[in-house]
Amino acid sequence: MTHPPGLQTQATTPAFIPSNRNQSEAVIGGVAALFILLVALNLIRRWMIRICRPNEMLVVTGSRSNQGQQGIKGYRVVANGGWTFVKPILETARRMDVTLLPVLVEVKNAYSKGGTPLNIQAIANVKVSSDPEVRNNAIERFLGRNPEEIVQVARENLEGNLRSVLAQLTPEQVNEDRLRFAERIAEDVGDDLRRLGLQLDTFKIQSVSDDVDYLNSISRRRVAQIVCDAKIAES
Repeated sequence: MTHPPGLQTQATTPAFIPSNRNQSEAVIGGVAALFILLVALNLIRRWMIRICRPNEMLVVTGSRSNQGQQGIKGYRVVANGGWTFVKPILETARRMDVTLLPVLVEVKNAYSKGGTPLNIQAIANVKVSSDPEVRNNAIERFLGRNPEEIVQVARENLEGNLRSVLAQLTPEQVNEDRLRFAERIAEDVGDDLRRLGLQLDTFKIQSVSDDVDYLNSISRRRVAQIVCDAKIAES
């Protein structure tokens, strides 16, 4: 087919064809956007989201919260593995360990009923209480303190209560029924520790002794009496 003279032919092309360069720029832009999103999410997780482990309490200061019977406090508490949002700059989250702390209790020359001085060795396990009715006492007294300081406070209270209970019992009662002796100490010290925000898990008497050989004398006298009774019975 021939065209009229002077009329030039023009090939028709698509309006837009994306080039390889444009495709590469789109891919790079998508990757960059994804990277920025991941970085932003990570910053949000680190700066705004706090997760509480089962063996701790999370104390967030900087905002007021209603804690029921405890009233309005300038902090909120997250426990038992929960989580919370923390406002950057405005709020601060601090962790408080609630794991067991072993406390060695040793009392020397503590006078029992009747005036006999005894030496007592015991072991206790205490921890910061996570009970909503008690934990605020611990937060206000021990937040930011070292575990050694908590152990020292618990030891002093246990030693004081041990001496108090010991003064009401004879050496024979202490030595023969150590379980009941430990139970009485735990009962007496329980209220004092709750006021401090602490909880006594276990308390065991390890040894009871004296420097005047009183307990050994009682033991020998009883053994001699048993031997004598056995000889009489054989006769």
